[in-house]
Amino acid sequence: MGLGIFSVFIIPILAIIILAIFLDKKSKIGYGKKLIISIVFLLPFTYDIIITNILGVYYCKITPPQPKTLISKKVEYPISIYWEDNVYPGFSPIDRELMIANYLDGVHLKTMALNAPDGKHVYVYHLDNPIQQQLKEKYSGSEWYTKGIEEYKKIVLQTQKIYTKEDMPKTNYTVTFNEVELNPFASKFLYSNETKVIENNTSKPIAYNRRYMRFFYNIMPDFELGNRYYYPHPVCGDSYLHYDGKGFNYIGYYGSRKHNVGLNEELYNKYIYSKGER
Repeated sequence: MGLGIFSVFIIPILAIIILAIFLDKKSKIGYGKKLIISIVFLLPFTYDIIITNILGVYYCKITPPQPKTLISKKVEYPISIYWEDNVYPGFSPIDRELMIANYLDGVHLKTMALNAPDGKHVYVYHLDNPIQQQLKEKYSGSEWYTKGIEEYKKIVLQTQKIYTKEDMPKTNYTVTFNEVELNPFASKFLYSNETKVIENNTSKPIAYNRRYMRFFYNIMPDFELGNRYYYPHPVCGDSYLHYDGKGFNYIGYYGSRKHNVGLNEELYNKYIYSKGER
């Protein structure tokens, strides 16, 4: 067992020992020494809190970019977007269906391009006719979520074309999602990624979000995955880049609606489970 899951059992025992030391009236040890003994007992389970917060200050307050999240231009009708996700990496068949259902409406977004997990191909879908409303009238109420969405995805999937990145159609915007490489020491305590929204006709970023995530602390373990699970709330940077324009969130939203597998689980499987640290 790793230190995290081990702490689930040992911390209550340590708490009892420390409490006994402080309540032992017969002991000749002063409270100052008792405090030092307590710190020594707890240090193996709290050192990561100290290091994580020091690194958090360095990466969040000192290193660029500053600020960590910036939107310089809003776009309500992007029309066409290429999503390049190099973290998962790429969009699986299930993920592509999620993107179609949640983002390709034929009004605000008519062309969607998604990079494939093989690192070579790009899947492109196109919809000129906003058929969602017609289908919602056909499938009223709860039927939309069971039958309507499936029919919608089936219609759009028929427009699928496969290209390479070099020969794919030009889009108005590109949204990139990349891991930010940290040094070997810092990567044991923090993880970072960055979303950028690039306006393709100028090749300039018009929005970005860099976030830093930490692990669960040893003293506050994640019971399901043995304390090595990535804590879902970032140390700094937004949880996602909510780049919408009048509340419309097609560009840059990285949450549960883009991938079938959540980011925390993906990172766990990629960096921890695959290495046998469980």
